[in-house]
Amino acid sequence: MRHLMFIPLFLVAIDANAQIAQTIRGTVKDAVSERPLPGASVVLLDTTNFLGAATDIDGNFRLEQVPIGKVSLKVSFIGYEDQILQNLTLTPSKQLVLNISLNEKFNAVEEVVVTAQRDKANPLNEMAVVSARTFSVEETRRFAGSWQDPARAAAAFAGVSGGSDERNDIIVRGNSPVGTVWRLENINIPNPNHLSFSGSTGGPVSILNNNVLSNSDFFTGAFPAEYGNANAGAFDLNLKRGNNEKREYYFQIGLNGVEFGLEGPFSKKHPASYLASYRYSTMGLIGLMGIDFGISAIPQYQDLTFVIDVPTRKKAGRFTLWGIGGISSIHITDNPGFNGGEQEERDQKLGSDMGAAGLTHLMFLGEKSSLKTTVASTVLHQWQEKFVFRETDSTSVSYLENFNNNVTIGASLHSQFNIKLSSKSSVRAGVIYDHKFISFVDSVYDYATASHIVNLNQTDDYGLAQVYAQYHHRFSEKTSGNIGVHGQMSTLNTSFSIEPRLGLKWNPHKRHSVSVGAGMHSQMLPALTYFYQTYIPSENRFETTNRDLGFSRSVHAVLGYDWGFLPQFRLKVETYYQYLYEVPVEPTPSYFSMVNAGENIGDVSVRDSLVNKGTGQNYGLELTIEKFFDRGYYFLVSGSVYNATYKGSDGISRNSAFNGNHNMTALGGYEFKISPKNTLAFDSKITWTGGARYVPIDIDASSAANETVRDYSRAYEEKYRDYFRLDMKATITFNGKRASHSLALDFQNVTNTKNVFSQNYDVATQSIVTKYQLGFLPLLYYKVEFR
Repeated sequence: MRHLMFIPLFLVAIDANAQIAQTIRGTVKDAVSERPLPGASVVLLDTTNFLGAATDIDGNFRLEQVPIGKVSLKVSFIGYEDQILQNLTLTPSKQLVLNISLNEKFNAVEEVVVTAQRDKANPLNEMAVVSARTFSVEETRRFAGSWQDPARAAAAFAGVSGGSDERNDIIVRGNSPVGTVWRLENINIPNPNHLSFSGSTGGPVSILNNNVLSNSDFFTGAFPAEYGNANAGAFDLNLKRGNNEKREYYFQIGLNGVEFGLEGPFSKKHPASYLASYRYSTMGLIGLMGIDFGISAIPQYQDLTFVIDVPTRKKAGRFTLWGIGGISSIHITDNPGFNGGEQEERDQKLGSDMGAAGLTHLMFLGEKSSLKTTVASTVLHQWQEKFVFRETDSTSVSYLENFNNNVTIGASLHSQFNIKLSSKSSVRAGVIYDHKFISFVDSVYDYATASHIVNLNQTDDYGLAQVYAQYHHRFSEKTSGNIGVHGQMSTLNTSFSIEPRLGLKWNPHKRHSVSVGAGMHSQMLPALTYFYQTYIPSENRFETTNRDLGFSRSVHAVLGYDWGFLPQFRLKVETYYQYLYEVPVEPTPSYFSMVNAGENIGDVSVRDSLVNKGTGQNYGLELTIEKFFDRGYYFLVSGSVYNATYKGSDGISRNSAFNGNHNMTALGGYEFKISPKNTLAFDSKITWTGGARYVPIDIDASSAANETVRDYSRAYEEKYRDYFRLDMKATITFNGKRASHSLALDFQNVTNTKNVFSQNYDVATQSIVTKYQLGFLPLLYYKVEFR
C-alpha cells in the first residue's frame, strides 16, 4: 500500500519539463440558417504569442500547437456580433472540436462593434427568453453528488428539485415529474432511465451518458412553440459528433458502471466520423463491499450509444445516424414479518428496456434557409413479477401475486424549417408526428378463487401529431421578442389544442435584461391511463372507460430579471404563475387527481372512468446567484419559495403531492494547478428542500385490516421533515503526452442525514415504520482518455 502513495507523485513528475500541446478546430456558422461562415476569424486570447486562423469555404478553422489547460477564443465575422468563448478545457488526449454559432448584427450596414460572451445561463435556442438555460456537459461532470447524470445535475437549478436519492425524477415548480418531456436529437423519446416504471420519467440510473452528450437546453416553463406535449419542463438533448480526423478513446469505472468509448474518422479522405460508448453496471461489485444502497437488491444494467455523422460537400446535405439504448433488471427479496399469524415473504423481479435510433438529414435550401428532418424508431419495455411465499404451522403456499408486461413501440418524424428573413427577423416552423403501438398486460392473483384475474390485456395503436410556427424579431439592439403557436391532436380520441406562445426581452443596459414569457400548454396522459380497463359485473366484461380523456392543460406566465453585476457574475430573479385545468379526476367526489401522478417512486396510479374536471395552480419566486467558472473557481446559489395546490372532484383545495414549499441549492468548486500539466479540484453541494407530502396512515383502520390503510380525507396535509444533504468531491487530473487520467472521490451525504423515504404500517409491531433514503456513501471514479 505504501508504494501506491507514490503513483500520483510519479504521474506528476512524468514529462515535467515538456510542454504539451493540442489542436482546437471546429466550424463557425450562422445561428439561424446554420450555413457555414467562410472567412470568420478565430483568435486565441490570453497568450503572449498571436495564434489565430480564418475559416475556409466550409466554415472550418484550425488552431494547432495550443498549450493544454484553460483557453479562451474570440470569434469574429463581418456583419456579425463577435463572440468570446472563455475557459474551455483543452486536454492532451482529445482535440477540442467546437461548433460555434454567430448572430448577425441588428443593422449589418453600420460598423458597430458588439461582443457577446457565450453565457451558459442563456439557452442555445434563441426563441427562449425565460425559464431556460444551456445544460453543459461540463456541469454534470463537475457538480458534486450529480452521479454524472443530467437530471440530477438539473436539480441544482432554481425551481427544480429531485424526487429522492434512489431516483432521478425531477420536480419542476411543484409539477408532477410526468409533466416533463425528453427530446434527443429533435425526437421525443421514452423514459431514458434504467429500471423505470410505467408512466414515469425517471429511474435510479440514467441511460444518457454524459461522455457522449453535447451541450443541451433545459426549460422549466413557458417554453417556445416547438416544444409540446409537456406541462412542466423539457430537456432538449444533443449527442456529440465524433472526431473526423483522429481516433480517440476513453475508459471509465465508477458508480454508473464500467464503460469504454471510441470515436474517429472512417477514412482520411472523407470527413465522416463515428462515435460509440458502451457501459455495464458495476453496482454489483460495490454491493459486495458491504455498502448499503438503501434497497434490498443490486440493479444490473448495460447501455450503448452511437453516432455516425456523414457530411457531404454537395447539395445532398449532412446525414447523421444515431442511437441510444439500455436494458436493466433487478431481483428484490423482502420479508416484512408476520401477517395475521402467517409469515409472508415477497420475491420481486422487475426490469425495463429502452431504445431509440434515428436518421437526421440537414439540407440547406438557399443562403438563408435550412431543412432538418429526423425519422426514428423507439421502444420501451417495462415488466414486473411479484411472487409470494406464505407459511403457517401446517401449510406453505407460493404463487405469482402480480404480473405486468408493458411494451410500447414508436415511429417518429420531426421536420423543421428555418429561414432568416433579415438580420432582424427569422422564422422557424415544423411538424412532429409520433405513432405508438402498445401491448399492455396486467394480472393479479385472486385469493378467493385461487386463480389469476386479468386486469388489463390491450393491444392497440395511436398517434400524436404536432405542428408549430414561431417568429423571432429584433425590434432594436435592446429589444427582441418572439411569437408562436403550437398545435397538437391525438388520433386516439381526436383531442386537440391550439396553444399560443409569447416571449419578450428588453436590455435597458448591457448588464441588465427584463424578460416576460407566456403561453398555453397541454399534454397527453401516460398511455396506461387511456387503456386502463374497468370490469362491468352485470355484463361480465371489461371496458376502457378512460379512452375519451382529453389533454391535461395549463397556462404559464413568467417574469424575469437578469443582472450581470460583474464579469462572470450574474443575479437572476423569476416569478411565475401556472394555472392547470382539465386535469383528470374521478367522477365522484374524491381527493384523486392526475396532478399527483408519479408520487410513488415514479409509479403512476391509474383509476377508471376519469373526467377532465380537475384544476390546480402553482406560483413562486426564484433567485439565482451564479459565478461562472473563471480564474479557477465557480459557484451557484439557487433558491425558490413556491406553492402548488389542486382541486379534485370533491372541490377541496389541497397541497399537491410535490408541494415542498421551498428548495435551496448551494454548490461551488475550486480548481488549481499542482504542476503545469496537472490539476486538483474540490467541489461541494448543499441541498435543502421541503419534505415530500404524504397521505397520513390511519392506525386504527390499519390494525383492523392488518395492512396499511391511509386517511385520504387528509391527503397531503402533512410533510416529512425537510430534506438535507451535503456532497463533496475531490478530483485530480494528470495529463501526459497522449493520455489524460482523472481520479475522483465523491462523498455522497457527508453528514449521513437520514432523509425519510416512506412510511408504512407494520403488522407485527402494530406501529408506523419509517424507511430512510441513502446514508453516507463514498464513491470512487477513474477515467482515462487517450489517443
